[in-house]
Amino acid sequence: MLTRRFKALLFRLGLIQHEIDAEQTSPQPDPIRLFRLKRLRQVLRDGMHRIARALAAERRRAGFRVIGPAPAQGGAR
Repeated sequence: MLTRRFKALLFRLGLIQHEIDAEQTSPQPDPIRLFRLKRLRQVLRDGMHRIARALAAERRRAGFRVIGPAPAQGGAR
């Protein structure tokens, strides 16, 4: 169920990004429309991030190894 929702958000994110690109390349971009589209894009990204975390936790509970981002390089050399 979560993967279906994630795919739907990903598809919608692509549509919103296309609208942002079209608005930015128009002769007179509407700054208010751009702001709203970018805010919606961020909401979609946040939703995808929450779903990805939930899917990773679900896989951990099922006993699968979850590969995450590389650890940060810390400290002075």
